[in-house]
Amino acid sequence: MQQSEDEASGPDGQGDGAEPATSHGVRRFHWWMPLAAVGVLILVGVGVVVVLFITREEPEARSVDEAVGDFRSSGGDDTATEGPEPGVYQLEGEGREAISLPPVEQADGSTMPMSITTGQDGCWTVRIDFNDAHWQDWDLCPEENSVVETGGHTWQRWDFGAATVENLSTFICEPPVPFVVFDAEPADVFDRSCTGTNDQVAGSTTSAGTLTVIGIESVEVDGEDVEAIHVRSHNDVTGAQTGPEDLDLWYSTENGLPLRGERSTTIDSDSPIGKITYTESGTWQITSMVPQR
Repeated sequence: MQQSEDEASGPDGQGDGAEPATSHGVRRFHWWMPLAAVGVLILVGVGVVVVLFITREEPEARSVDEAVGDFRSSGGDDTATEGPEPGVYQLEGEGREAISLPPVEQADGSTMPMSITTGQDGCWTVRIDFNDAHWQDWDLCPEENSVVETGGHTWQRWDFGAATVENLSTFICEPPVPFVVFDAEPADVFDRSCTGTNDQVAGSTTSAGTLTVIGIESVEVDGEDVEAIHVRSHNDVTGAQTGPEDLDLWYSTENGLPLRGERSTTIDSDSPIGKITYTESGTWQITSMVPQR
């Protein structure tokens, strides 16, 4: 039986309250419903990212024992060189690294292993593990009455909660640049320039500046004064990254063993989301002149 128009309509004359069908028989829907669902998903996703970011893991100090294990397993050579005695030295200190976007900081360990391994032609490498997510090394060689730097690396890992990013920078100094000059006089100045690349930054970067001899000072190590050459390095970084780098180092006058360091760096890098600023500062000092191996 065919219903009358009154029977087919609801009490307000709009039928049963549902949206009327189109001419193709498809009912209209409220446009805000899927957008609201997407909005909820976005909020949930943002919430998850925020939680992961807040609960991300902070780097820990790398133990001297672990560094000694790596020294042994890598075939670390304890043969005497013209430089410091090979092995793992313990450093104590503090420091922080930070990036501006997203804003993340991480601290150095209060204990830091410094490993010295031998290379070819009487050269050696000094590596400092600031924590288990940040290390830096210098490739060094003897040259007349000085030690020169031929290059080096810096590796870092950043945990953003939802993702982890690692970066390795590799620098080469051609020709080699002064690292320590044993017969230098206070106020002597030496030019430095090294060029390198980063895994996470396109293009090359040049770090150029000067090494200034401050003078002969003493550093107390394990209750005894050790004679040291104090030098100050100031570099201006240009190219794919820009900014100043400052590093004060104290070396043993006997063999060039690094005894103490103070560093400060501010580097800007371009990215698809704008300029990102990296800052780093810290101090460290050796606790014993005898390495472990």
